[in-house]
Amino acid sequence: MKKIKSIITIMLIGIMIMVSMAGCKTATRKPTPARYTPAPTRTTPAPSKTPTAVKKPTTESARASRIASNVAKIPEVNKATVVVYGSTALVGVDLKARVQGTLETDVKKKIEKTVKDTDKSITRVYVTADPDLYKRIENIAKGISAGRPVSEFAKQISEIIKRITPGM
Repeated sequence: MKKIKSIITIMLIGIMIMVSMAGCKTATRKPTPARYTPAPTRTTPAPSKTPTAVKKPTTESARASRIASNVAKIPEVNKATVVVYGSTALVGVDLKARVQGTLETDVKKKIEKTVKDTDKSITRVYVTADPDLYKRIENIAKGISAGRPVSEFAKQISEIIKRITPGM
């Protein structure tokens, strides 16, 4: 029995030593939180909360829109889409069904004159009535009016110009 009492006593002493050592553990410092720096104030107005909020069109986009509007007024044209790239205008048109052959060439010349009359800074005009190219020009115009830079479409514009004027 004495042996059991001495074992229990040793165990109790061991437990007390462990508990006391756990209490003496060195305190760890919490990292100092970073100082609060207020966010910079906005210099541009917050976007409108109306669902019809549209980005302000770029200069090229506004020029292209004005040109397309004037080209669409030509009687032989159903609709037009335009991309302005510097002093170059890429014009895709949907012509009325009765416009073919030499009449199509005359209409394209009329379109070129309308473009240059609408925007005096345009020096080169490329006109196409091909439905595939019309769709590609329309997609580029949508991308630009959505705020993407014209330079992002430079390769596509170059390819379209090569298809319009294959001999160049």
